[in-house]
Amino acid sequence: MLLYLIRHAQSQNNARPAYCRIEDPPLTAVGRLQTCCLSEWLRTIEFDMLITSPTLRAVQTTRAIHDRTGHHVHVWGNLFEEGGIFRGFGPQAGEGGPGMTRSKMGQQVASNAKLSTLDSSITEAGWWGRPRESSDESSARASEVAKRLTVCVRNQVRGVVVVTHADFKRRLLLDLLGEHNELLKLTRFSNTGVTKLILDDGVLRIAYLDQVVHLPPRLVT
Repeated sequence: MLLYLIRHAQSQNNARPAYCRIEDPPLTAVGRLQTCCLSEWLRTIEFDMLITSPTLRAVQTTRAIHDRTGHHVHVWGNLFEEGGIFRGFGPQAGEGGPGMTRSKMGQQVASNAKLSTLDSSITEAGWWGRPRESSDESSARASEVAKRLTVCVRNQVRGVVVVTHADFKRRLLLDLLGEHNELLKLTRFSNTGVTKLILDDGVLRIAYLDQVVHLPPRLVT
């Protein structure tokens, strides 16, 4: 049984200086090209379940995968990047933004409402709307998501694809594989970079880390 953890494609915030960042950025033109390459590559991979973060950049990345593979999309309300959605930049930026509403999420993530399942935490008021998440809160959330993902992988025949974020992906991997994995702490995760985990006899191990073979060199960011 397999688990593919994928960072979203390049967002506008990835391409901007910190002081120009916005609270829930869409993809750039480069990011949209990256999704095309990623989704074409995923057509060659057999998997059962497609899961995404509720942020706009992750939803847009996942929509490209959905359009090319036809997979039902599951939006998990607790799969977002460290900190949640907050306005401004720097460690003192703590004012929370709401995130996409449930109806808008349903329209964006799949070609048909029947082809997506949204967590109940995603409402018409959005899915965040709180102050910035602390590091301890993010760590606790990663542990919850890791347990939920492990159950999903065990219940599937072929595999699970997850679209998430760089820092949260690192937290997930440390939780799934062990706190003392120094390689994970040093890795800088690429946009649409794929990390493949294999679940064998109840133990997860890395098959490859941050693979970008689906991207031409000019699109690696």
